[in-house]
Amino acid sequence: MLLIEAGMALSILTLVGLVALKISLNILTPRQWGLQQALTDAYLTYERAYAERIPFDSLTANDSPFPAFPQTRTTSVEIGRLPGNRPVMGVVTRTRLPDTNNYPIDGGTGSIDSNPSAMKVWKVQSVITYTVGTKNYVKSRTVIRSQ
Repeated sequence: MLLIEAGMALSILTLVGLVALKISLNILTPRQWGLQQALTDAYLTYERAYAERIPFDSLTANDSPFPAFPQTRTTSVEIGRLPGNRPVMGVVTRTRLPDTNNYPIDGGTGSIDSNPSAMKVWKVQSVITYTVGTKNYVKSRTVIRSQ
């Protein structure tokens, strides 16, 4: 009889342990998601700062890190590291789009009547794609630059 009671107690303790393990794993999953979001947001803050600080001549040059749309420049980057020193990798795609009011030489359809000050306005865009588990995610930042 003692053997049966000990077996039942062990079974119940094993069941309670498995339920506690499942609950703890359910708690960790949203934390991982939050950490992934913080990493990608921080990296996109860098991308935005890069787009804002690049000299306008470099931005509009032929070898610009932000080529004129429809061309893009794609770079594989390490977004950050998770606990356990696991890297989070992503792909950054950069491009720039001209404003329609730019002169035709600058990619627009503007004229002296519509753009008398000869403003050059570009929409500079960085898009990052990354994978968490089996799902793919995309985030972007856009900066308006003018000269």
